[in-house]
Amino acid sequence: MKKILFLSFLFMAVATITHAQVRINLDVIVGNRPPAPNEARMMHAEEARHPNIAKAMHDIEASMNALRNAPDDFGGQKAQAEADLRQAYVSLRKALYFRLYQDRR
Repeated sequence: MKKILFLSFLFMAVATITHAQVRINLDVIVGNRPPAPNEARMMHAEEARHPNIAKAMHDIEASMNALRNAPDDFGGQKAQAEADLRQAYVSLRKALYFRLYQDRR
């Protein structure tokens, strides 16, 4: 009897763990904190599944770096362009990692 109870408990524990939600904190998505190793693995897997979005994110990162290194402020437009690029980057990250932080009720 004890064996059956133990095996039942073990089965329920394994089932709970395997069906647990895989979530990434929104702070990681928007870049407020670095991902933990397990979060980073999940994020890399999503990037591999959606290479076009990942490429667009890398292109925006390159654009932000180029703009940041530009020698002038372009009449104040540089700051606005940097803010717009940052918003586009965060929006792409939210889209790419949506499955990892959505509420699955």
